[in-house]
Amino acid sequence: MKDRKVYELQAEVYKVLANPARLMIIECIGKSERTVTEIVECLGLSKSNVSQHLNYMRAVGILCSRKAGRKVYYHLSDPRLLKALEDIKKVLFERFVRCGQVISSEELEELLKR
Repeated sequence: MKDRKVYELQAEVYKVLANPARLMIIECIGKSERTVTEIVECLGLSKSNVSQHLNYMRAVGILCSRKAGRKVYYHLSDPRLLKALEDIKKVLFERFVRCGQVISSEELEELLKR
């Protein structure tokens, strides 16, 4: 069996991804770095809530930050993460359609555009 430490690190990353607010943050900053204020505006969450999530995500290594004057900009540590999450979202929504779930093909197209 492979080194257990690899699986433990992987599980820590999955814990980050197990929270809808953190997934929204990843999507919000996926294509360009943003400040806390910009992320708050993007998501409509409180500043303290966003800051807590950002600190946790940075500690786990999902996000990086850089300071420019008084502002701190956050970005993904690896852009492949956004692509992986987009692929997972497509698989899930396509599965709903194939399994005859409540989602229609029109709803699927709309969700995939986001």
